[in-house]
Amino acid sequence: MELFFNPGSIAVIGASERKLGSLVVQNLLRGYKGQIFPVNPNYKQIYGLQCFPSLEGIPHPVELVIVLVPAHLVPSVIEACARKGIKNVIIESAGFAEVGLKGIALQDRCKAIAKQSGIRIWGPNCMGLVDIHSNHFFTFMHPAVEREGLIPGRISLIVQSGMLSAIFLAELRRRGIGISKACSIGNRMDVDECDLLQYLINDPKTNVIALYLESLPRGRLFAKIAGNSEKPIVLLKGGRSEAGARAAMSHTSSLSGNSRLTDSILQQCGVILANDIYEMMDISNALTLIPNLPYTCRTAIITLSGGAGILACDALARKGLNVARLSEKTRKDMGKVFPDWMPVANPIDLFPAVGVHGRSKAFSLAVSSVLEDPNVDVLLIHYVAGLDSEFKELAELKKKADALKKVVFFWLMGVEEGTAAFLRETRKLGIAVHGEITRITDCLAAAARYRPRRPGDPSRETEMTPEFEKRSEKIEALSSKNSILDEYDSKQLLGVQQIPVVEEMILNSPSEAENVGQKWGFPVVLKGLIEGETHKTEFGLVHLGVFSRSQLEEAFLKVKTKLGDKGRILVQRQIKIDYELIAGFLRDKEFGPCVMFGLGGILAELDPDVAFAIAPLKYEEALRLIDQIRGKQLLDGFRGMMPLKKDLMADILVRLGDMGIADPHIEQIDINPLAVSKGSPVAIDANIILNDSGARKKKEM
Repeated sequence: MELFFNPGSIAVIGASERKLGSLVVQNLLRGYKGQIFPVNPNYKQIYGLQCFPSLEGIPHPVELVIVLVPAHLVPSVIEACARKGIKNVIIESAGFAEVGLKGIALQDRCKAIAKQSGIRIWGPNCMGLVDIHSNHFFTFMHPAVEREGLIPGRISLIVQSGMLSAIFLAELRRRGIGISKACSIGNRMDVDECDLLQYLINDPKTNVIALYLESLPRGRLFAKIAGNSEKPIVLLKGGRSEAGARAAMSHTSSLSGNSRLTDSILQQCGVILANDIYEMMDISNALTLIPNLPYTCRTAIITLSGGAGILACDALARKGLNVARLSEKTRKDMGKVFPDWMPVANPIDLFPAVGVHGRSKAFSLAVSSVLEDPNVDVLLIHYVAGLDSEFKELAELKKKADALKKVVFFWLMGVEEGTAAFLRETRKLGIAVHGEITRITDCLAAAARYRPRRPGDPSRETEMTPEFEKRSEKIEALSSKNSILDEYDSKQLLGVQQIPVVEEMILNSPSEAENVGQKWGFPVVLKGLIEGETHKTEFGLVHLGVFSRSQLEEAFLKVKTKLGDKGRILVQRQIKIDYELIAGFLRDKEFGPCVMFGLGGILAELDPDVAFAIAPLKYEEALRLIDQIRGKQLLDGFRGMMPLKKDLMADILVRLGDMGIADPHIEQIDINPLAVSKGSPVAIDANIILNDSGARKKKEM
């Protein structure tokens, strides 16, 4: 990766004195200090540089090639790079996979040539890269953007689409946000977000990494890299709507749609998710300014408007942040400037104090007292610029806040000239400022919940226990029947994995009802199982609360009539259920084998409350997964119910992950409901969906 960012020499294939090839050369001449070799047989010179008719005609070593020729010529360019021993190529040309089948074939051909020659490809269909600190602009963006004066900063960007355009970078400058590096990766033929994420984590000039991605083809690797990152990662992901979710065959699969699975896994890895491009920019910028904010985020608010204080409190509450309780000493000290009729409280409305003692004395005492208060982590100052005297104590304020390890954030309003001057000063001092209170609380919440991560233990491997062979044999026998195993067969396999299941048996005739009564007593549950069908309630095939032998025989005949010659009838011991959970396993196209946990029952898809984690799980990871759902209060003994035995639940989740990974036949496992009775979870209903890998394997043998 280093040669992409800091090559000693660059050849530009398709260089010219017009169009995009011209812009690339102009950008290189403005800041790049290495050798530049334009390549175009139609020119002798370009902007005073000798132009070469071909890549192989350059009599000097070349470390990086930037390609801007028509797509159909690119394979021959890569072949020329291979002959010259060049290992790094940025293809900024378009006309590849983004245009359809012909483009895909062309991209695959380029990839094969590069792979055979050991060449790393950046792009195609991209805008290349920008490194503000090194003044490297390896891109065809218009030089006017650079002339506007991009601000050097500590945020590095990885952008999948064309948002690394002049407009995008100009918007960052307009908002006063500094940039370290910006990487447009386009079609990701070879170099992708995982390669760049690892590079930027190790980059000493990058403190925060922000990404815009539309997919995560190597999601599992991305999650692993992010989980070990010591730097904040902010992600804006496109395609998070329900329209982008794949068709569901089970509860577990459908609940993974609409970005729930991606969001859940990435949040567990410490990734901060943004909802729009401006939120991504603002949160990233805030994290460079307030990297170490306590989780408590106890906030004191200073304002000259009681209404503004109320709005700030509401915004903090919506994000689950705390309004600080001022200490007795703070209230007593500030009482010296407040009139007797005005008690000191948070939010701190300074207007009465300013009216008596003037702005300078009131603000100075309030700010000093609040920063020294041990109950305060953040000082939020509502400030109107340009209507009053300047805030002259900014440098002193920042120095004192840093010394006391406190965060200062300004909620800025005012006239244009005053706010512009204030922003210039705060930017120079590294003080966080924003004009919208909701975005301020977004930034505070992100900073408070982010924790620097340290490289963790190696991933846990799935153990091949004796149960694996026994279960595998059962799956081999069942896979020839149907790809969707019915409830009974599914729970038989779960039982082999030592996942607790309800007592049950297949009922072949009404005469066996007597055996049921003798074995368990009543009540019981009777169900009709249809081959290949996961939902039974909709077909009237579930009878709860069967309290006698005669009721059981009657229910049997009703279900038998509906089933006809298809399916079979299952009878279960009915247990007292406190509440219902859902647990599952699925193979995601981006993250691979994953485990799901959440609140279950027939309402699981109406208001999904689920969380996901990458399998295999460690026991501690399973416990964290349990605590990730919104309704976790229910699991802690809500309204006198016995708390969930989380050790048992965590063990089930670990076993589910192991089961799915160990058997390549298994595509999905859906346990719904996973009933909780007296704190213990037990599978009441389940389905396992098989893929065709087992069938293929059987034929090959």
